[in-house]
Amino acid sequence: MKQYNLYIYIILFIYNYCWRDYNGEIPTDAFPCGDDRDGDPIYVGQVLYENKLIPGKIHYNDPKIHFEFRKAYTANETIKILCVRHPERFQWIQVKYYDIIRMTDKHFFQGGYEKGYDTYIGRAKSHGELTVGKVICSPTNCIRLTTIENGTWYDHVDFEILAYDPDAVIYQNPFSVDGGQTFVPYLLLLLLIIFLLVVLFITLTRC
Repeated sequence: MKQYNLYIYIILFIYNYCWRDYNGEIPTDAFPCGDDRDGDPIYVGQVLYENKLIPGKIHYNDPKIHFEFRKAYTANETIKILCVRHPERFQWIQVKYYDIIRMTDKHFFQGGYEKGYDTYIGRAKSHGELTVGKVICSPTNCIRLTTIENGTWYDHVDFEILAYDPDAVIYQNPFSVDGGQTFVPYLLLLLLIIFLLVVLFITLTRC
């Protein structure tokens, strides 16, 4: 069990993002992707629907997710919300939908799952919001970004698509607490490694 807990800790330490269960309360590390007419943040979530993971938008303190699958839907269960440890490793890239398939040098962020397709996350200005939605690509072409507004879905030719660079350099102050970048996780990992080495040494000397 101790070894299992160690593996879990290392996994959480290495990964820079995760999809957390969403029950209406916005996690502190949720990734804001846009803003509504009142200036409140809009987040990206995903929902399980007909054996597909479909990304959609979550408004601040709204228990529902708004998504599109041939028409506009809302759901209030089986929702996850994107949370990140280092938002500076994410980038919004301006595109037209027909250019995406040729941008092979970019690592676009997979925001869902649909068999035979890649599911990405995009955002665009629409109806007074910087709103977020899904972009679907087959191996040969992509479909326009779709977003939801007041129970109706809209598509967009020009939009921004979310990309992820796991090797991006982090420029935060390592001593900053407000910025979320501190030496505490590194120190804990170092202490854990030292402890395991000590335990291993004691075990070997007793043999």
